[in-house]
Amino acid sequence: MNIWIEYWERKTTENKNYYAQSQPISWEKPDKKDISRRFCQSREQANRIALSLQDQGYHVTVKTDGIL
Repeated sequence: MNIWIEYWERKTTENKNYYAQSQPISWEKPDKKDISRRFCQSREQANRIALSLQDQGYHVTVKTDGIL
């Protein structure tokens, strides 16, 4: 089983004058060429890296090609 992270730069149309729950944040699906991938050794490593990337302003998805 392989575990990897797909991440791309966050480009939201979020209006910062609203409270967090009052309006859904919309985002555009990126082009495939704009998605970066990083393979990980474990789910724990993938989660740590994903949280770090989110803090840096990226949308992040953890993916696997098998059953956990």
